[in-house]
Amino acid sequence: MLKIQDGVISLNRGDDVRIGVQLTDEAGNAYTMENGDELVFSVKKLAGSAYPVLLTVRSVTDEICLTHSDTCGMEVGKYSAAIRLNRRGGEVIIVYPSLSSHGRERAWNNFILDPEVVE
Repeated sequence: MLKIQDGVISLNRGDDVRIGVQLTDEAGNAYTMENGDELVFSVKKLAGSAYPVLLTVRSVTDEICLTHSDTCGMEVGKYSAAIRLNRRGGEVIIVYPSLSSHGRERAWNNFILDPEVVE
């Protein structure tokens, strides 16, 4: 089961889920992905360059689709996740975690894998 609350994504390990990503431009207007744009969802145990990426999912639409095989081998627990938009012109924009009024918040433990309901 997918739950997104207060900037934290929670799901049961091994579930197939779709995470819709609402994109906006600098003015706050809806941004429609263009041909050549790509969303990249990545998960690490903790944020920072010292930690390896454990999961990467790419999408050319405004949905990140996680399948059973993406998370079934991961340990239950808390992780740090990010979604970036790679624009066709080479610009890279972090779209999750979002900006706060105090600058980019450190998003530790913003992705939680809960135990499977049925094994």
